[in-house]
Amino acid sequence: MEISQYMNKYPITLNENDTFEKAVEVLVSHKTNGIPIMNANGTMTGIITLARAFRLLSESLDPNTMLERVMIRNPIVVGPEEDIDELIEHPISALPVVKDDKLVGLYSLPDTIRAYYSSKKSLALELDAIINGLYNGVVTIDTSENIRVVNPPAAAALNIPAEELIGKNINDVFPQAGMSEVMRTGLPAINRKINYGEKTFLVTCTKVKWEYEIGIAIINDFTELTDVYEELFQTKKVMRELETIIETSSDGILVTDENGGIVKVNTALTDIFGEDAERIIGKNIKEYRDVFGENIAGRLSMRRNSPEEKGVPVYAKKGKTRLASVANPIIAKDGTCNGFVVDIQDITRIHELERQVHNLEILYQQEIKKSAATEKYVFTDPKSRRLLERILQIAKVDSTVLITGESGVGKEVVAELLFNSGSRADKAFVKINCGAIPESLLESELFGYEPGAFTGAGKKGKSGMLEIANHGTVFLDEIGTLPISLQVKLLRVLQGQEIMRVGGTAPRKIDVRIIAATNRDLAEMVASGEFRLDLYYRLNVVPVFVPPLRDRKEDIPALIQHFLSKYNEKYKLSKSFSASAIEQMLDYRWPGNIRELENMVERSVVTNEDDTIKHLSDEMTAGDKVLWLKTEGVRFSQNYRDMVNDYETMLLGKALEQYGSTRKMSAALGINQSTIVKKMSRFGMIR
Repeated sequence: MEISQYMNKYPITLNENDTFEKAVEVLVSHKTNGIPIMNANGTMTGIITLARAFRLLSESLDPNTMLERVMIRNPIVVGPEEDIDELIEHPISALPVVKDDKLVGLYSLPDTIRAYYSSKKSLALELDAIINGLYNGVVTIDTSENIRVVNPPAAAALNIPAEELIGKNINDVFPQAGMSEVMRTGLPAINRKINYGEKTFLVTCTKVKWEYEIGIAIINDFTELTDVYEELFQTKKVMRELETIIETSSDGILVTDENGGIVKVNTALTDIFGEDAERIIGKNIKEYRDVFGENIAGRLSMRRNSPEEKGVPVYAKKGKTRLASVANPIIAKDGTCNGFVVDIQDITRIHELERQVHNLEILYQQEIKKSAATEKYVFTDPKSRRLLERILQIAKVDSTVLITGESGVGKEVVAELLFNSGSRADKAFVKINCGAIPESLLESELFGYEPGAFTGAGKKGKSGMLEIANHGTVFLDEIGTLPISLQVKLLRVLQGQEIMRVGGTAPRKIDVRIIAATNRDLAEMVASGEFRLDLYYRLNVVPVFVPPLRDRKEDIPALIQHFLSKYNEKYKLSKSFSASAIEQMLDYRWPGNIRELENMVERSVVTNEDDTIKHLSDEMTAGDKVLWLKTEGVRFSQNYRDMVNDYETMLLGKALEQYGSTRKMSAALGINQSTIVKKMSRFGMIR
């Protein structure tokens, strides 16, 4: 407390020339303990106190004596900011209060008494307000254990009016509190659970030694809080369980506040980050840009503004470790975002497993394609099985393959099997029959053309089949019919993997695998000048010979069953071959190979009225006699080429006589109609 609060701010003053009699009159009339004495300049030069006046009166001082002679000179003065507590034991009853050498007030002993009374009264009121305003009940007792103070919460808890409790012995009202034991031993009893009627209290009792001893009981009515306490207990249990789950999780868990400050991490997270929890907690998630990326703060802000979007992944990595991260906002009941929970998984191993699974899927798909392709070809005979092994071995590389064999042996099927079993199985597979496209169009079909390359060329030009097959596989069937002029261009494709469009000025790079097939003897054609030697060598990198059906008879029964099932399903029939019919087929030489066998099975299925086909008609096996038994007319004195030409002329003539048209000849012999026309034109059979 400062003096300025209780001093007399406007004290009466006297002059040095005033009489002692006047000072006594002023002291008595104004009931003051002292009067400051001023000189003619208005400066305080002394003080006359009530005590000094009494002493001078007892000495029978002349009343007319001037104050200048009897006043207390250079009196003790105080400042207005000084604390009253420091003046309690001061022997002077009145003190001038001076500030900046000017008299601003007078402080006396009654002022001290008034100040302390006011302070005590204020303190008592404050204590009453505090005690009565407490949520908990407060009861105090004296050494006789009689109640001295009771606040409203205590009276309400004990269900007795406060005025009735004052003065009663605590043991008559609330013996359960055990205050007697506390007063006797001086040991406190803290938070004891006490049942009082239907109520439950938590009571703390203590003994306090002051000027005298008192006992204090703090009563907390726990009745309504019992359920809350139980819920809190269960909540703590759940929190401990949740803490255990988080800590034992193999996922890294990171919790931030609303500003991105990291407040919690688990052990898995510290293992991923390679840092102790103490070093991570307290940092801002923005400091881990190397893990979450530069814009992590912006991403979390988006999650905060769109809390309904849960489980949204956040980019994350740690060095070479691949991480999958998901950030979810922590949303309070009022809808505000209190932070984020970031779940981080080390998916390096998962990614590696995915890669392995992906590779296995590719291999699986390749095997499926291989299986699908092999279903088109029967590999029962030992020769066929060796052929299959060779095909699957060659399919692993991109080498150029030349497939040779008689017409109808399945060269196209072998080409498909090579493609489907190779690394380019998911790319384009373009089939080109070199003998089926007119020579005048063959170049533009193979290599494409530029705009305006020739009359009738498209304005935008056109990609050739080789260009369309880029990154894939090209199957050149009947390669032996390719004109010499185009063989040079094809050689360029094989040598440099590039093409030149018709009318073009610059080559175009391509990446294709070439598979060629022919039933001709290319070596003989090279000798006769009909086929380029360099192209032959380029094509014949990996030769594959498909043996004729007559040389792999063990395939015949399986092929018969395969085609029989195919055409029974197609025509909704249930035909079958007898053992004698199958035997007849086994004895047959099959000049048309598998194509002839398939045609024979189809004819047998659709032309036989009985469900069981017992034997083959002479018409069906006429080709055997025509193609293999008829040798008259052949002059063995000729060279081999002439003999072949004469033999082909004879065969074509007989086929024309039997079928009447090149279209029917094509269907029966398994040769393209254009090829038959070319051969007959060359042999002079048509003009």
